[in-house]
Amino acid sequence: MAAAPSRQTQRIQRDLRALDENPLPFIQNLNLTFNDGMNQLTGILIGPDNSPYTGGYFRFIINFPPEYPFKPPDFCFQTAICHPNVHSKEGNACTDQLNATWAPSVTLSKLFTEMHSLLAKPIYEIPIEDDPLTEKGPEKARLWTAQFAQP
Repeated sequence: MAAAPSRQTQRIQRDLRALDENPLPFIQNLNLTFNDGMNQLTGILIGPDNSPYTGGYFRFIINFPPEYPFKPPDFCFQTAICHPNVHSKEGNACTDQLNATWAPSVTLSKLFTEMHSLLAKPIYEIPIEDDPLTEKGPEKARLWTAQFAQP
């Protein structure tokens, strides 16, 4: 007999059902897997119009800690992206939603919307500390989008 899904898995599945019912046009190819005792969600985030990321297809992976939704997941871009709030080597995104203001009520839909907004409006005033790529302007972002984020 299979074990009942954990609360974490139930919550993720509920959020995915909500996304099926109300899809976000900038999210594609969601796939939930269980890896090394941890749920992982992969997919593609399409760059927002009128931004340096327009036309980009950015692969991401979300790792959910066992304490999710009481602890935030890790959102990591797998596609190379030049963004002041995304670590150039690891691809980890840094937003208030994932750090300072995380709450269990934040759904996957809200998280994806926050990530899309982060691409639409990078916060150049608050870059990620200790990032090896110091120059992260709109021109370089457009270049990287054209070079690395094509479908």
